[in-house]
Amino acid sequence: MEGLVDEVELKFLVEDTKSPAKPWIWSEHGLAVLVRTKTGENETSILLDTGTTERTILHNAYKMNIAFEKINAIVLSHGHYDHTGGLLAVLKCIEKPTAIVLHPDALKPKFVVKPRMRLAGIPFTQWQIEQYGGRLLLSRDVAPLAEGVWATGQIERTNPFERVPERFLTIKNERFTHDEMLDDQALIIDYNKGLIIITGCAHAGIINTIRYAQKVTGKSRIYAVIGGFHLMEADEERIEWTIQSFRQVNPEFIGACHCTGEKAIKRFREEFKEKFLEVHAGTLLRL
Repeated sequence: MEGLVDEVELKFLVEDTKSPAKPWIWSEHGLAVLVRTKTGENETSILLDTGTTERTILHNAYKMNIAFEKINAIVLSHGHYDHTGGLLAVLKCIEKPTAIVLHPDALKPKFVVKPRMRLAGIPFTQWQIEQYGGRLLLSRDVAPLAEGVWATGQIERTNPFERVPERFLTIKNERFTHDEMLDDQALIIDYNKGLIIITGCAHAGIINTIRYAQKVTGKSRIYAVIGGFHLMEADEERIEWTIQSFRQVNPEFIGACHCTGEKAIKRFREEFKEKFLEVHAGTLLRL
């Protein structure tokens, strides 16, 4: 059975690095991807994450001729500041009530120890988001966004390799505790050449994310896996296990960025050659 979606276009508004070919684009630690899909005559624009600061996402949107008012929905991959910091700026530009799809745990207090403890959660209150037109749709389950497009909701953890580092914390029963990042989610697109999976950070594990997408769609063929793979702190064993798992999945295209890490990117490039691309701020992908 062929996929539902005919065309997919990704514009990387925010990413940690910028392309030498586009010096007018700014980079910052964070991620924001505008995802446009077309099914028949119907087009949908979904913004996955919003970067860290207002200035970067607004500057790059202007330079890339992106009109935020055309966005149909915003999906937050998880509740960290580097994926949510530009949210109010985007909502101001949209100027109408806008669905924001996120896991309930994304709203929890979040901290990171690196090297000292600091705040790492969404830098706005729920009230502020709603005041600017955000309509929070909290879901742990798979959420349909458009024909052939879903947010995964909470991703099953099924392997022993992909663990969330202990330095990520939240508060439970008035005590600091390890944050398992259950709020981590991704986008799934049922493209006519196979599934496309777009991740923010893949805190749930990039292989867990792929396997969960296959499970919930009932489809095994993967066309592309794109986004942050959160291997920047991974040891060699985990990186090699991930590479071998990708070989089994055998996607036609792999695009890595943000938190994937230099060591992992080097191995992906060595292993997958022309199938692999390191994504930068300003990158445009038409699939």
